[in-house]
Amino acid sequence: METSNRKSIFIGLLVFAILLIGTNLANYYYLGAQADPAVAEESPSTVIRYEPSGNGQPEREGAALLWDTVDAINENYFYRVDKEELIEGAVRGMIEHIGDPHVRFYNPEDLEEFLSETRGTYGGIGIRVIEANEKIVVFETFSGSPAARSGISPGDRILEADGHELTGAGLSRAVELLRGPGDTNVDILIQRPGADEPIELTVERAQIQVSTVFSEMLEEGLGYVRISSFDSNTADEFSEQFSEIEQSGLSVGLILDLRNNPGGLVDPAVKIGEMLVPEGEIVRLVGRNGDVRRVYNSTAVKRPYPIVVLINEDSASASELLAGALQDREAAALVGQKTYGKASVQQIEYLEGGNAILLTVAKYFTPSGHDIDKHGIKPDFEVDMPEILRYYRYFHPGSLEEGDYGPDVEMLQLMLEQLGLRVEVTGFFDRQTALALRNFQDGAGLELTGEFDDKTWVELRDALDIASRENDEQLNFATEAIRKTGLMNVTGGIN
Repeated sequence: METSNRKSIFIGLLVFAILLIGTNLANYYYLGAQADPAVAEESPSTVIRYEPSGNGQPEREGAALLWDTVDAINENYFYRVDKEELIEGAVRGMIEHIGDPHVRFYNPEDLEEFLSETRGTYGGIGIRVIEANEKIVVFETFSGSPAARSGISPGDRILEADGHELTGAGLSRAVELLRGPGDTNVDILIQRPGADEPIELTVERAQIQVSTVFSEMLEEGLGYVRISSFDSNTADEFSEQFSEIEQSGLSVGLILDLRNNPGGLVDPAVKIGEMLVPEGEIVRLVGRNGDVRRVYNSTAVKRPYPIVVLINEDSASASELLAGALQDREAAALVGQKTYGKASVQQIEYLEGGNAILLTVAKYFTPSGHDIDKHGIKPDFEVDMPEILRYYRYFHPGSLEEGDYGPDVEMLQLMLEQLGLRVEVTGFFDRQTALALRNFQDGAGLELTGEFDDKTWVELRDALDIASRENDEQLNFATEAIRKTGLMNVTGGIN
């Protein structure tokens, strides 16, 4: 029974993560992390316009069926239908027929949102939000942001923005109301965990720059850099922080963490490759006829210390490009799990009326000619990571209490188990689960309710942040391996 439950929740976690990356992360307030295509950063020159000729027929040969259908519906269908919506529906149907999950249609509003993701900046108050039980919950507050200065914290529920009710309105609507130009205000109403009455706040928006790079010295001489995604600011962020840790004495080695990095823009990944990949090829761009359209090269000198790259199943696109270059050029050893397998390249093609499609135009291949797409990259050293430590931060089911049953309870039990609390993972919120939760609440200084609420969620997530670092088997393996002499002789795809 326990094995079956664990299997079911891990499958559920995986599905949840995919959906989250594909939808929620794209709608997080900062809108910066993507399950993203590798997007060619050069401005596309192609503008596709669908315009009928003077006699009312389309100029493009073979499109008569489309326009005949539009005209028939517009003129004869009993119910009135907006002609522009018909055409948009036809375009979406073409994209669905292609069957490429990375080809997308954007109306003007969606296009602006997508472009803001790649810019890495937006006008807002500096928070990430998620939707839980139709309620908008603060997932993270950016340090130094207007939200942080106003005292907004993770776990706060945003009930209203500028007088508009957010509960049940959806995540996109919440993002739309909370965003806005810098130096403008937004009035919000929040419900703080444990507070009796909602709190009214007026927060001045600012231009928020999303940070995608984090670095620190794990110990003397051993540096660590994590890249969460690749936007237009990532290469500059990496360059600045990489220089700082090198100046701090980067002599033992470097750990580059690309786990859960869904990709983004190609250009910053190439620029980072130019700093880490030894002189020679980084990646090549190949067209649909197998022609090599471009080769990206590095002129860097090989670093005098070993490099280990952490990867997993959610490392995709531009992060695979960088990891593949470092592996092929024998500049780093890869530790973790096989990557997602996404190396197709998308380019924006602008359409009439401010619309656009993101179209697959090429593939990227590693220096050795390895096709990553749908295959992924195998690590040099395969090391597992507990599933619950990968996805716990996205767990927010609302309230749970004794008698509840389902995958949310099962996830809660797994989280408590990971913290060393005595609980049986069954998916049923029984007395033992309530006692384990009370023990956790006691240690965290919370009210001993034995129920899962917003306050408990915040403290539980913080505790698992610490546990995930201490029990990070992939990071611990990399740390130990990088200390061993001879690691530089086992890079480049050797298991």
